[in-house]
Amino acid sequence: MKNHHEYDTAESCLIGRDPRTMSSAELEALGRPRVSRGDAIRAKCIDCSGGNAAEARRCAMLDCPLWPFRMGTDPFREPKSEEQRQLASQMAKARRAALGKDQDSIGLGPSL
Repeated sequence: MKNHHEYDTAESCLIGRDPRTMSSAELEALGRPRVSRGDAIRAKCIDCSGGNAAEARRCAMLDCPLWPFRMGTDPFREPKSEEQRQLASQMAKARRAALGKDQDSIGLGPSL
């Protein structure tokens, strides 16, 4: 595995590697498991709030660019329509069928 940092001779300091050039295995070996953007933002907000999730919820730092996303969701994203939800459900069922897995074998039980 390559180093996770490089030495910048112009700046005379270490700089972190660009994560876009790293494999998932390299990132996980550094202790960075795969997480969603929302979960990563939520974790940072909790970290910024002294490790207290309730304080992250109560955050009043409106000038922080992460503030609208602190609860782990994107408030600017439009909710999915009923049609979009049904299509996603059908696609998931098709993927499970293609993999040869029915709902009971993967612990989902009957569909709602």
